[in-house]
Amino acid sequence: MIKLRSILVVMTTIATLALALSCATPPKPAETPAPAPPPTPAKVEPAPAPQEKAAAPAPDDLRAKAAELRKKAFDFGLKDVLPDDYALAEKAFADGNAGYGKDNAAAAASFTDAITRYQDLIAKGLPILAANEKKRATDLRGTAVSKRAGDIFPELFAFAESEFAKPSDAQASGDFETAIAGFRAAAKDYEVLYKLCDANSAREAITARDFAKWDPSNWSLAETKFKAAQNLLRTDSGGAESSVDEAILRYGIASRTALEYYASDRKKSSETERDRATGIKSEVAVKDEFAAALALYNQAETAQAAKDYESSSSLYDKAATAFAAAYAHAKVKMDTAKGELDSLDAAIATAGAAR
Repeated sequence: MIKLRSILVVMTTIATLALALSCATPPKPAETPAPAPPPTPAKVEPAPAPQEKAAAPAPDDLRAKAAELRKKAFDFGLKDVLPDDYALAEKAFADGNAGYGKDNAAAAASFTDAITRYQDLIAKGLPILAANEKKRATDLRGTAVSKRAGDIFPELFAFAESEFAKPSDAQASGDFETAIAGFRAAAKDYEVLYKLCDANSAREAITARDFAKWDPSNWSLAETKFKAAQNLLRTDSGGAESSVDEAILRYGIASRTALEYYASDRKKSSETERDRATGIKSEVAVKDEFAAALALYNQAETAQAAKDYESSSSLYDKAATAFAAAYAHAKVKMDTAKGELDSLDAAIATAGAAR
């Protein structure tokens, strides 16, 4: 019984399994997996650029200061006093300008160097310049003295002397800028003074020969400028110099014009004497004297053609004197010969009467 029961249990189990298998969905075939996409390369971020150093500001103040000192050195003429030092300062200034706006840090350094160099140049050069200007004023004073400025223009010379004494005190105290300006002003005063002496000499020469009448226009202008220069010297030495320069120019023109006319006038006088001598046959009676006078006349004409009116006038005067002498000597000969003829005629007449 027990065996039969065991068999039934097994059979029931098998039937149940068969039924379950017949109802189940058959399994799907295994799918081939799709290939995996290639891995996306990782995005490489660029390395951050190194942070730029902040640009230096433009050195405008340094540049302006250097330019100011540069102008001062130039205006004082320190290029001629200390040429090497001036050149080094100029190079530093040029380097600053070359770097300006491109490398402002380097430009600032160059302008700073230029400032130092210009300051040293000025400090070193001004004492030298003051001494030079004093010497120049002293030399011009000597010229004025040699032309007798103290005698001809005593008041103006006294003024110049007082002005010349002032800058020496400034020089001694180390105020070289004031000293330089003072010595330059004094030099100008002495320069005007010696030119006034030259103008006065030209004026006296024209007056002595009565030449003003030949060129009254330039003479009048010269006189006006001559007086203006004297009036301006104490207050405007530059204007005084301009006036005296024109006075000298006008006196010169008046003198040359007068000499030209005077030479023509002397020529006429010489020709009058020549014609007078020729009128009594001086070229025959005193041949050598007349030839010498004629040679002087020809030299005078040559000088006049070359516009050497001073020489030509003198030569015409000498020729006139020589022609006059030839005339006088020829007349003596002529009068002697006439006397001899008159005596001969008288003797002949007496002899005839005696017969």
